[in-house]
Amino acid sequence: QSVLYTNARYGKGINSVAKSAMRCSKKLNAKRKKRGLAPRAVRVAVVGFPNVGKSALINRLCGRRICDSASRPGVTRQLRWVRVADDIDLLDSPGVLPPRLSDQAAAARLAMCDDIGEAAYTPSLVATAMLLRFQYLQGVEADNLRDEL
Repeated sequence: QSVLYTNARYGKGINSVAKSAMRCSKKLNAKRKKRGLAPRAVRVAVVGFPNVGKSALINRLCGRRICDSASRPGVTRQLRWVRVADDIDLLDSPGVLPPRLSDQAAAARLAMCDDIGEAAYTPSLVATAMLLRFQYLQGVEADNLRDEL
């Protein structure tokens, strides 16, 4: 097991994901063969927060636009199996969120990214929190620049 960092928008890290998936597929099918079972495509679920690029990742792995993808949450509305290679099937899924966010700072960041519906928050309060966050980040950046001088 390993963590693989990707950026599906720019295609970074996609090859490492494909190679890792193929290695897993070969291992699993070798085990199946030892038990007298026929090889089959490995099935993998792609799961995550809304609007993080799950469908874009699948499109990059396929080498073509097979899943609808946009820079807004809610485009993927149902589960869908996609054959990426002869040995790999991926499950594209809608974004998932915990049913209750007790960490209000995390909830505010999700709202700032438009990853939760407006019915769950007051837009003016989220806008204020976003401006305060920008001010904080500018201050941190300015402090870091002063330290480097």
